[in-house]
Amino acid sequence: MSIRAVVGGCRLALMALVACAATARAADADLQACAARALPERTMRQLQTVTIVSDAGWVRESARTVVWQRFDDGTIKVLFEVKRPPTEAGLKLLVVAHAHEDPVLWVYSPELGRARRVVGSGASNSILGTDFTFEDAQFLQRFLSDGGAHQLQDTEFDGASAFVAEAVMEADTSAYARIRTIIDKTSCLPLKTEFFAANGHLDKTLVLAREQVRAVGGHFIPFGMTMYNHKQSQRTELRASDVVVDGPVPAGLFSLAEIEKSH
Repeated sequence: MSIRAVVGGCRLALMALVACAATARAADADLQACAARALPERTMRQLQTVTIVSDAGWVRESARTVVWQRFDDGTIKVLFEVKRPPTEAGLKLLVVAHAHEDPVLWVYSPELGRARRVVGSGASNSILGTDFTFEDAQFLQRFLSDGGAHQLQDTEFDGASAFVAEAVMEADTSAYARIRTIIDKTSCLPLKTEFFAANGHLDKTLVLAREQVRAVGGHFIPFGMTMYNHKQSQRTELRASDVVVDGPVPAGLFSLAEIEKSH
């Protein structure tokens, strides 16, 4: 698969991981404290199975490893590596998120043997063929770090109390007009995120069911999320397994030199 195809597809897991980090720095003090309790102290590793299903019955499945780490200066780095199908094995996505800045994204393709930074219009492309875009990931990071969303009145969602926040996007830089998120007050995870287009139509909905949330190492971890793409009449399902919280991570794992090594 080419770099163009990769930048046309890998974003589901990132939504879950970065959403936690983003919410942790949102403007509201109660929301901030809640999210801080949910985040792992240092690291998280997991295996992810991603299934794309169209309303017409077309199904595509892939698997990737994900390693997440928070550093002393507050920087968060996430590394995805595709394991299957064999035609895509070795593709990697690196996300580097500094506080109060948009994340920097790098895509590595074994075909080229080097990593390429995602810039400009590439942000509107899907991540590793999923219904998630790089902009979706960038929004969630800004949502947490910059207080880019304003908090609305709390609500009850699925029988429990939840925060509600909404961000109004800039028309010249975003594919969306506004994004609204419902955040569970117990797990501090986004249970429902809605992405609205400029015409007011609901483009996509990200859903995390409560039964897919489990406690690991004293933290709430999403083991399944679904992004519904209403425009494309398809959905992307993420399932996590082999989750390890605050375990060791090899030194230099997130360096471009290490990522570009052939394995």
